[in-house]
Amino acid sequence: MFIRNDKKESYIRVLHASPDTPPVDIYVNGAPLFKNLAYENFTEYVPLGKGTYKVDLYPAGKDETPILTQNVDIPENEVITVVATGNLNDIQLVSYMESNPKDLPHDKSRLRFINLSPDSPELDVWLDGEVAFKDVGFLDATNYLNLPAGTYIVGFDIADTKDKVLELKTEVKGEKVYTMYILGDMSNLTSIQSLDGSTYMRY
Repeated sequence: MFIRNDKKESYIRVLHASPDTPPVDIYVNGAPLFKNLAYENFTEYVPLGKGTYKVDLYPAGKDETPILTQNVDIPENEVITVVATGNLNDIQLVSYMESNPKDLPHDKSRLRFINLSPDSPELDVWLDGEVAFKDVGFLDATNYLNLPAGTYIVGFDIADTKDKVLELKTEVKGEKVYTMYILGDMSNLTSIQSLDGSTYMRY
């Protein structure tokens, strides 16, 4: 099922990726938009028009002193994941636009990687034993790979070494767009693979 958007709105969600930050309430232009967003969780997507928005993050259930206040620019006709990342003492919001899959064949998928581990060195990304991307640092997003639908072994090494820090198996399906987020501290590295909302959005 596809959602046809004939307006000029973008669709936005938030990912909590700050490993030492408690659950947060998210206010946009002074009004609460999302409540009690915990680490490693996403909000739903919501439509927002083009513009600059003042975003406040508060500890969940409180609205006195924000953890963070930051302006976020939203363009028109995009699907965007806004990430709260870094550690609590230097938390920030970073926006990542999602790929439009309208040109994907039915048997191909699209996958990218984003490094959100605050103390991570640069990483090399391996796919089924071959280097897919090199030197992916904190906050870096790779390009999307077009892949045949199927199951893959993904590995992450410290760049230019064979020191593997994470390895996992992932499945991708045809005509779908995914992002794999690398989260946590190096002592407790994890990943989340998420279906991008752009999979279902058409402009």
